[in-house]
Amino acid sequence: MPKMTTPTVSKTQMWLGLMRLGLMVLVVLLGLCTIFALVVTAAEAWQEHVQARWPEVTARVDTCGLSRSSTGRRGRFHIRCRLSYAVGAEQNAANLYSRYVPSPEVWQYPPNQIAPLEEWVDEHPSGTPIVLRYDPANHTKVMLVADYMPGGGPRTTNNVKLLEFFAGGFLVLLLFARITRPRSLLQNGYSSMPLNR
Repeated sequence: MPKMTTPTVSKTQMWLGLMRLGLMVLVVLLGLCTIFALVVTAAEAWQEHVQARWPEVTARVDTCGLSRSSTGRRGRFHIRCRLSYAVGAEQNAANLYSRYVPSPEVWQYPPNQIAPLEEWVDEHPSGTPIVLRYDPANHTKVMLVADYMPGGGPRTTNNVKLLEFFAGGFLVLLLFARITRPRSLLQNGYSSMPLNR
């Protein structure tokens, strides 16, 4: 009976295989991130487009201050403003909230993230006029027209930048994966491009 030999795989081939597998995982991951960023960008862009058509009204600040959202050493703060405004003869009130920032006592980067929120609150005492847009179908749903709270405002521009980053990374890695594909796959007919050599 002839002796059966098993093919041995060199360490170089094993490492190349693992690198190709890692590259494929990265390509798939960046592809999924690109799709997710595209969906979020499209949804938020549409929402901002619709909100830009809402009617404007001038509201007055009733109260505005920083609210602590959690207790203990790792407290977080956000702006909470109550506004009043009239739509026709109807009196309305709405609350606006900012993003959360860490307490000044907690280490953070960048440092002192609460300072812009404190400045915004100081610039908007009771009675300050603020221009809003309100949803014609629900007069208590509002958004600021300008004078955005720190970290607020339209997000489409930043979403597009993130989408470009993911799409660019995906295309570069996909091209790299195509260029570094093993020759044996190309010669065995797994390529969409014929090889005439």
